[in-house]
Amino acid sequence: MPGRLSLPRHSRLLKGGEFRQVFDQRRAISNELFRIHFADAEQPRLGMAVSRRVSPRAVVRNRIRRQVRESFRLTRQRLAALDFVVLAKPAAAAADRHRLRQAIDQLWQRFIEKQP
Repeated sequence: MPGRLSLPRHSRLLKGGEFRQVFDQRRAISNELFRIHFADAEQPRLGMAVSRRVSPRAVVRNRIRRQVRESFRLTRQRLAALDFVVLAKPAAAAADRHRLRQAIDQLWQRFIEKQP
């Protein structure tokens, strides 16, 4: 059962070149807390960038990453085959975990494939 609860390595963007490919396509959507850049891929994969500009405190940046990662893990099976890079905006540092989850889930809804 632990395999189903994790986010496998093949579902993550790990190398700078993979991030660069997504940014080069210049397609993005955003709301007040997050911006998601996306590019065509074989399966949904997640990359994150939560910089010190968002918060100088690592504990805050890690809280944001945990919420994004968990949201992606729960939604991944329904998402379109795209590479996603989630960027946190500075306002995300002040948001509680419920607001973070609500904001990222709202953006994922735009990428959920419609069932026939």
